[in-house]
Amino acid sequence: MNQTNTQIFYSGKRNNSIRQLFNQNENKSPRWTPLSKIKNANKVRKIVSGYTQNCLIWKGINNLEFYTTTNQIKSFTIENEEIKDIQSGYSTYLILTKSGKVFSLALNSSYCEVPLSDPESSTFDKIRPVPFFNKKENNRKVETFAMVGWSNYFVCKDGRLGDGTSNQAKNLPILIFENVTRVFGGVQGYGFFFTTKNNELYVCGANQYGCLGIGNLTNPKSPVKVPNWKAEDILDLQTNDGYSILITKEGKTYGCGRAGSNGFITNKSTFTEIEELKNKKVVEYFGGTKMSLALTNENELFGWGFDPYNHPTDQYGNITILKPHKFNLPEIYQNNLSIKLKITCGTDCIYLYPSYNSCLIHDFKKLFESKIFCDSKLSLNENIQFPIHKIIVESRTNLQISTIEDLLNKESFSKQEILLFLKWVYFDEITNVDLLKQIFNSLNLSYPPKNTFQKDLHDLFNDENSKDFTLLIKNDDDDEDEDEDEYEEILVHKIILLTRSGLFREMFENITEESKSVKDYSGKSIESIEILIKYFYTEKIELTADHDPLLIIEELEDSIEYYQLNENSNILNQLNQIKNKL
Repeated sequence: MNQTNTQIFYSGKRNNSIRQLFNQNENKSPRWTPLSKIKNANKVRKIVSGYTQNCLIWKGINNLEFYTTTNQIKSFTIENEEIKDIQSGYSTYLILTKSGKVFSLALNSSYCEVPLSDPESSTFDKIRPVPFFNKKENNRKVETFAMVGWSNYFVCKDGRLGDGTSNQAKNLPILIFENVTRVFGGVQGYGFFFTTKNNELYVCGANQYGCLGIGNLTNPKSPVKVPNWKAEDILDLQTNDGYSILITKEGKTYGCGRAGSNGFITNKSTFTEIEELKNKKVVEYFGGTKMSLALTNENELFGWGFDPYNHPTDQYGNITILKPHKFNLPEIYQNNLSIKLKITCGTDCIYLYPSYNSCLIHDFKKLFESKIFCDSKLSLNENIQFPIHKIIVESRTNLQISTIEDLLNKESFSKQEILLFLKWVYFDEITNVDLLKQIFNSLNLSYPPKNTFQKDLHDLFNDENSKDFTLLIKNDDDDEDEDEDEYEEILVHKIILLTRSGLFREMFENITEESKSVKDYSGKSIESIEILIKYFYTEKIELTADHDPLLIIEELEDSIEYYQLNENSNILNQLNQIKNKL
């Protein structure tokens, strides 16, 4: 199986041969089919899908691909803009740029959720600006937005929440509320939720089955507070066909509204924690018209609700899942923690695809495959030797190399089996669970692994005693003769520099292996370089209150090319997000 071309999968009705989302068997798992026409899946940032089988795919900075019901691909680029988010309604896709502008890709019909900028008939053929946010005289910029049924709601950068639904072009959306921070909706939602700067959660709309979570069945015509919830605790909240699901930042899952869709067998009028997910940490959620999908931090996929292609009854043999049920994943994703997954669904299809933020894993996978800069060997029976990087293997297992050799040599593992173990060590790949359990047991390690590769690397950053190299930062570019004592020092692991930066790889080709330090002549401040070094370990750009943000951002932007970072690095995206908040 070619993993490169099969990383995006779908299940549902994309052609006449697939009539139901689930297999008609006891495990009730999706029928996964590779979306092989979509290339470069590792560059996909987000997929959204609305009514029927259409989906919009966001790649790179400002590139969009629209995949039609006839399996055609239309490509679009929003010139001079950088995309911030995309969302789907029933027959409209909205695109938000980081400059605060809103664009649409829409079907010009009675179902269109936004006013179009021209009256011509449209069949998803053209990206159009949404008039009331793109007029030259309008300085109000959008911070975030949500699609809700046949409506849409925008939060502007000044904290105002507006209703943008109209088939008549308006200068501004209707003002609903002020001091708003986020807004939540759903493809077929009956209402909408939003949070405010005073840390409160509000809701407004039709309250069928208690889907607004306010403890009763009244239909508030103006926003009311949702009791017992703080804005700062909410990771995600989506509302759809008579139900709502709330995910906390701790990964707990709560449901209310219609029985079955809410994760319970009875209606609920308040958000109640779903029993089957109490011991799971949900990190990604998406709700379709009747089907909910939740991904955990261990790449487990759970689904519940009704088959979205069929009526929610058992009279005709349709499949319903009234409580969360664990689904099987496509083979290449099973037991593979190295790839973080994302999900989305519309009325007819669900889509599963890899997370865009995998640059760190990519770098270490490349290091493993290249076998360069190895500083140790793992020697086993029958003269089998594996070139390795000592600090990586020891930090992942918390065992010395000699101890690993002694324990593994008591067993009869093949060369191929040890290679599979080392793939877990270097980039979290798990392709044979039973084998890995056996090796873990031989090493007296608990399974499943307590940490991901990224967590172990973050812990390695905090382990000052194991750092074996010094980066010397020269502040004054004009003086080439300063003593080494006057350089500022940053402790680091040598292998981290080699893995994450092309510049350091070139530098180390010209110095001896015994060297314990190297001088940095970039001219960047030590604060910027410290932030960059931490990013090498954690994939996160973190500024503190004592930093000059504009200076740090400028220096880090220059650092991407200077230090020859991976072209798929997400550092620029993080810097742009920081700039937008200034």
